[in-house]
Amino acid sequence: MTQHKFIPGLTAAVAATAMLGVAAPAQAFMFGANGISFEQDTEVRFNFSQTHGAFTSALKIFEVDSLGSSVATLFEEVNGSDNGSANGFLGTASNLVDSTTKTFTFLAGKVYTLGLTSTYKGNAAATVYSTSSLNYQNSQQAVFGSSGNTEGVALSNAGSFLSANPFSGPLSISFEDVRGRGSDKDFNDFTVTAEAVPEPFTIGGMALGAAGLAIARRRRNKQSGEIS
Repeated sequence: MTQHKFIPGLTAAVAATAMLGVAAPAQAFMFGANGISFEQDTEVRFNFSQTHGAFTSALKIFEVDSLGSSVATLFEEVNGSDNGSANGFLGTASNLVDSTTKTFTFLAGKVYTLGLTSTYKGNAAATVYSTSSLNYQNSQQAVFGSSGNTEGVALSNAGSFLSANPFSGPLSISFEDVRGRGSDKDFNDFTVTAEAVPEPFTIGGMALGAAGLAIARRRRNKQSGEIS
């Protein structure tokens, strides 16, 4: 089984383990407010959780080298919320164009970011990115490994959620959709979960390992026969 050691905010060198005599490929990755990047092509599953706020938003994936257009739209709201100001402008899956699980394959060596695009009363709001360096004044607009705080209550330790390990199971990613002084910094305006899917051993590699064991067994049997 491939092990994934993660150093927050940085790519991590990962030691490969062995199975049936065949070494598993190491997986180095970055997944957080410094960017999203993998050493190998990696599929990530996204599920929608909920939104808060009056904005009508869409969560998209961008390549950092070409922010002008997204490479995928994950989830898109129909309205700003389910029932207006009730429940803190709560938006559930019923308020989405399509709430099914989304998968996206991040290509090896490319650097990506999540971007939240929004409108309010027909007017476009500024896009905020999960990569802090892409935001105005390098502001943190997303938390990794947290679903934010209660509506309207600032998440005081947002800086503790700058990165997370997507190979450890589904983790929450949540956005603050407003920048600057107008932000309440509760980081609960658009929340999803993400989980990376490691590449399994190929059948061929497993067969090779099994074949190696069979050859070794035959050699031992032959040697035992010669001794007797």
